[in-house]
Amino acid sequence: MLAGLGYWLMGKNHQTFGGVIVLDDETYEFYPDAKDCNYRGIPYVLLPNAKFDEIIVPRADLEHLDRLFHGMWRAKINGNLSRIGRFKYRKTYWRELSVNYVVDAMSLNCGDGR
Repeated sequence: MLAGLGYWLMGKNHQTFGGVIVLDDETYEFYPDAKDCNYRGIPYVLLPNAKFDEIIVPRADLEHLDRLFHGMWRAKINGNLSRIGRFKYRKTYWRELSVNYVVDAMSLNCGDGR
């Protein structure tokens, strides 16, 4: 049992994760295993790579400039998950997901709320 707990606490490299990406101001959060706008749980802070912005693009127009800073995508990401720790950005996160590449992504239109 102790070995299983240790394995769970370890980081994972070059793994594919499915879930929902949430852009909130300038911070991307990733909710693993979420499928739609009703995401729950503890998010990972997402650390995008250089090509991330070519695929995950906030869509905005003159009437909705706030969409440049807020958005949601259902995505599959290949990345490296950190060990459990304390990572401080705008909030405290327990894990970081560093993106290697985006396998697939689809924008979610959730209206004004979740």
